[in-house]
Amino acid sequence: MAAPAPEPVLDVRRFGRTPVGFIVTLASCSLVALIALVIVVRGGPVPALTGLALALLPVPQVHAAVLYLDRLDPAPRALLAVMFGAGAGVAALTALAGRALHTGVITVPELGPQAGRVAGVTATAAIGGAVVAESLKGAVLLALFGARRHEIDGVHDGVVYASMTALGFALIANVYAYAEAERDGFGALASAFARRGILGPLWDPLFSSMIGIGIAYAAMRRGGRGYWAIAAGWVAAVALDALWNGSVAAGPTRLAVVYLVLAGALAVVAGLVAADRRRIVGLIKRFLPGYAASGAVTEPDVTMLASMRWRRAGRQWARLHRGHTGLRAMSEYQLAATALALAANRDSLGLIAPEVFAARRENALGLMRAAVDVLRAGRAPLRSPPWERNGRSVFAKDA
Repeated sequence: MAAPAPEPVLDVRRFGRTPVGFIVTLASCSLVALIALVIVVRGGPVPALTGLALALLPVPQVHAAVLYLDRLDPAPRALLAVMFGAGAGVAALTALAGRALHTGVITVPELGPQAGRVAGVTATAAIGGAVVAESLKGAVLLALFGARRHEIDGVHDGVVYASMTALGFALIANVYAYAEAERDGFGALASAFARRGILGPLWDPLFSSMIGIGIAYAAMRRGGRGYWAIAAGWVAAVALDALWNGSVAAGPTRLAVVYLVLAGALAVVAGLVAADRRRIVGLIKRFLPGYAASGAVTEPDVTMLASMRWRRAGRQWARLHRGHTGLRAMSEYQLAATALALAANRDSLGLIAPEVFAARRENALGLMRAAVDVLRAGRAPLRSPPWERNGRSVFAKDA
């Protein structure tokens, strides 16, 4: 008796698995971060715990904002977690190296000998700290680029992975800054939090996003033709980071100018992410109609898949008719359809081997058909999907 055909699998929004060695390496960086925290605790548990509590405050908000950017083509959650841990690890490595060498030249101000204090920062320290920090965070992103180049399908992916790495880095940097400031009294702690805890959590992701954008550009080019963008992104990241480092003890006027520059750069990144989302919507409209004969999608369904509003309506419709099982099926349908469009785009650009694309295409179509079967299999009749206009949806029983 022949073995049953394997069921299609969606590996958390993408096909394939993250190499074990890559995960182990990044997890080791996270362990180093924990060791660094132990060192701080040995200097006094109250400052360490206070610093950790304050450093954690902005993380959920910024993390939620990053995930919001990642709605159309969500990245693997496990991979986002290890990128966050890797960022924390490189921050700890920077601090440990500075302590071992008894110098603040290679560290950002928050990890140097005067962490948490309002003290002048020399140009050498500002630039040196930026070079080290962005190089280490960039190394994490380059590791991702080398191991999972196919995981990066555009600017939004580069920004999301870079932001998660930077959030981990900022967490450890803030722990050190607040722990040191707490030892100098409540006034110093309040001052450090005003500088680091309000708008500060946005800047580290912004800096690293410059590298992430460059990596995303290179990932969508054949061979090494886009590598120059990685170098350009690193230069931009170092320049913005050095500008921020140098403003630690700046007066109100200079600080306002720095904030204005950083806010402008943030607006540019947001604009690039929005443009990339429109690009993905265009790919869905371009490639998915060609699969109408597969039984997995029809023209009205493409309309639903190409709109965030209709996608949300689709999930609500599925949950109304088939409960949580239907909601999960519709979510997987939408994610598999997006993955299919992105894979088809890679195939058209020659960025993926034909046999690899064929496997991903069949896997995605199999998932989409399985989701359709789940929604059409219940006893209660399905009401026509609200996105039906011209033609019938694949989810209608008579489709």
